[in-house]
This record gives sequence, structure tokens and C-alpha cells, in this order.
Amino acid sequence: MLQRDYIMRLVRQFIEALEKLVEEKKKEDGPEFQLKIQSIYRAYFNHSHHFYYEQDAEYILTDLSQDYEGQEFLTRIDMLSELLYQDALLKEPDEKKYLLAKALYLKEYLDSHSDTFSFERRNKINEIKKLLEL
Repeated sequence: MLQRDYIMRLVRQFIEALEKLVEEKKKEDGPEFQLKIQSIYRAYFNHSHHFYYEQDAEYILTDLSQDYEGQEFLTRIDMLSELLYQDALLKEPDEKKYLLAKALYLKEYLDSHSDTFSFERRNKINEIKKLLEL
């Protein structure tokens, strides 16, 4: 019960931080905004943004599985895939595709390993595929 409450609080905080950034993205763009989004990587996933930019998706999954287990592992995958997706939307085309591909890999992994069906997740997968032109 305590773990479930912890996960729910973590997800709420993450969603609030990400929503705030998405709103700010509409108002400001540039280095300060990029620093804010990069700080979320360290705050919620214990690595700098460089780690997630440089490592492939399989390695990232392995790293997450070493730090988290059970439902928290799946929750962190969902959170990270959403962060990568939002971050990708700010990037130039090559880097954008690279980050979107990672987000897609994580979303598809989550979709195949989660015991909960999600229309929202499926829609996001299709949206990413369209952006990647798959």
C-alpha cells in the first residue's frame, strides 16, 4: 500500500512538472527552457540527459530494471518515454527522430509488458510512428 501511494505521488509530481514545462514551451524557447527539461532527467531518473541521449533504448531499459522493480519499473518506463517524447519535439530533425525512436521502443515495451490496456498509450504509439513515418 505504501509503495502504491509512493508511485502515485511520484507520477503526479512528474506529470505536474512536465505539464508546466509544456505550458512554458508555448511561451519561451531556448537555452533556459532546455535546461529545465534536462533537469527533469536527473530529478526523476538519476542520470543526466546525456545518458538518455547517448545510450540505446535496450541499455536504458536494463539500467531502469536494475534501479526499480515491479510496478515502479513500468511506471518509470512510462514516465521516461513521455519525457523523451516531449524532449524530442524540441529537437532538430535528426535528434528528434532518434529520441522519438527511443520513446517508441519504451512505449511498445510497456504496452507488451503491462497488465493494463491503455487507449492513450496506443494512440501515443501511433502518433510517434506517424512522426517517424513508419
